Amino acid sequence: MEVERNATVPTVDVAATRKRASSRRWHIRRWFDTGQAYLYLLPAFLILGVFWYLPSIFVFYMSLFKWDFFNYGTQPYVGLANYDYLFHSAQFWQSLEVTVLYVVIAVPLSLFLALLLALCLMSGIRAKAFWRLAIFSPFILPLVATTTAWSWIFDPHHGLFNGVLYLLHIQPIDWLGDPHWIPFSIILYTTWKSVGFSVVLFMAGLANVSPSLAEAARVDGAGNWQVFRFITWPLLIPITLVVLVLETISAFKMFQPVFLLLGPAGGANNRMYTLGLYLFNEGFSASNPHAGRGAAISVILFLLVFTISIAQLALSRNRVQPVD
Repeated sequence: MEVERNATVPTVDVAATRKRASSRRWHIRRWFDTGQAYLYLLPAFLILGVFWYLPSIFVFYMSLFKWDFFNYGTQPYVGLANYDYLFHSAQFWQSLEVTVLYVVIAVPLSLFLALLLALCLMSGIRAKAFWRLAIFSPFILPLVATTTAWSWIFDPHHGLFNGVLYLLHIQPIDWLGDPHWIPFSIILYTTWKSVGFSVVLFMAGLANVSPSLAEAARVDGAGNWQVFRFITWPLLIPITLVVLVLETISAFKMFQPVFLLLGPAGGANNRMYTLGLYLFNEGFSASNPHAGRGAAISVILFLLVFTISIAQLALSRNRVQPVD
């Protein structure tokens, strides 16, 4: 009895038990809230999956077959034969050259013009609301409507541009028929159509630049160019990368304006025969459609744009410096 009386009675740590129970309840509540959030996002995931991700994956699958939309039977598997055909096709390399040349010219031009317009709109310009609307409106206007209007402007006989040249006693130009002027005409239209969106992005970036930094620099004797070069521009590099990537992706996908203004051949001498037109003619040609080759072109275009976008971000990452 003495031994039992002196035996140590185990005690229960009430605080630790309550802490473990509270932790379990917290984890259960967290999982419940997370599951509820994903449940709310499920419709969006389903829409993206059905109309975006699954078709994108299916394009990779199609590129391995001699796919024919008019053939409802089994599609012949050809492996990498579609890619081999493209790499040995002169039209593919011509369209790639045209597309790259367009990107090299149009993207820097649009970037520079958008930045210039954004700086003007963020300054003390009069009728600022009007100019913002005028610059951004082309971006939201229907593409078919704007290309129709610009086809009239480019008209060699009754167009606005040649009317101005006539008043200046200058020979008229066949803007959409002369191979030398076709690239200029397309770049002019696409820049006018898309620059408004880039201007809005640059204006958002400029709005985040503190005016006190420029004021302090001017107190130290810096001029407008020094303020822009050493203060405004470094702070705009992150938004510039965003604009650069978006503009590059859009330029590589060039199809609708060229098709609507010049037709499926890309104008005289195939002057603007882009990858988008080549994809359309290979995959949806009325005489000999070959969706498998069109899918292969889509895959190559995706890999090309993805690689260039990643390279742009990687090369520019070290230039983005945090500002205290």
